[in-house]
Amino acid sequence: MLKSSITAVAFTLALGALPAFAQAPPPPPDQQPPPAKAAQATQVRGELVSVDETAKTLTVKTMDNAEVKFAFDDKTEITGAKDAAGLATMSASRVTVHYSENAATKTKLATRIIVEPKK
Repeated sequence: MLKSSITAVAFTLALGALPAFAQAPPPPPDQQPPPAKAAQATQVRGELVSVDETAKTLTVKTMDNAEVKFAFDDKTEITGAKDAAGLATMSASRVTVHYSENAATKTKLATRIIVEPKK
């Protein structure tokens, strides 16, 4: 009787463990999707180099001397200048440009331009 009870318990435990062995193993690390990156505000600070009102673009020279070109539109919020025409007269001013980038075209669209007052 004891032998049949031990056999029954062992059989039950073996059946309970089968689903754990039946699961597929995780894919190798090189096949796993990359972790999602947290959304972050994208901005550039630097010196306003030029503004083209007709093409609606502006160029900013960053602290590491890289020139970054941005598009802007009528929805772009401009602080520190009346509008794009006022912005065009402020070359060499310090600016912060908040932008979004189109992944397909790599175009940077300025959503907010802040002109810092000259000291």
